[in-house]
Amino acid sequence: MKKLALVVTALIFLLLTPVSCGQARDNNSKVEIKNGVVQVLYFHGKQRCATCLAIEEQTKALLDTEFQSQQQQGKIKYRVVDISTPDGETIADHYEVAFSSLILDKDGQTVDLTDMGFRYARTEPETFKANLKVQINKLLK
Repeated sequence: MKKLALVVTALIFLLLTPVSCGQARDNNSKVEIKNGVVQVLYFHGKQRCATCLAIEEQTKALLDTEFQSQQQQGKIKYRVVDISTPDGETIADHYEVAFSSLILDKDGQTVDLTDMGFRYARTEPETFKANLKVQINKLLK
């Protein structure tokens, strides 16, 4: 039932999101690729539900407590991307993201944590943060 609700929400979002008119553009112009850096990318649209807000809030809380030094050293970069903006759309296109998503990327190796985020961020934040921490640590090695 949860998967059906997620699919319906995604479809509604896609129907309400403006579609690009096939304009040619450089999809890499706003995408920051930094070798050896774990990028934590949270994508969202203009309108966000309570779960979307929880994903952003819990991700930031984990990074600020457990990975503060790695962020200061430049080993982890956290980026919130609004896909309803032109720059955000470019980055979303690069990662093939069409709705709220949580992606980890290191040197082109991506980990999609969107399903896990929607499952746990709002209702079981400690489980969400524990799973996110494991995945970030894997990429830091």
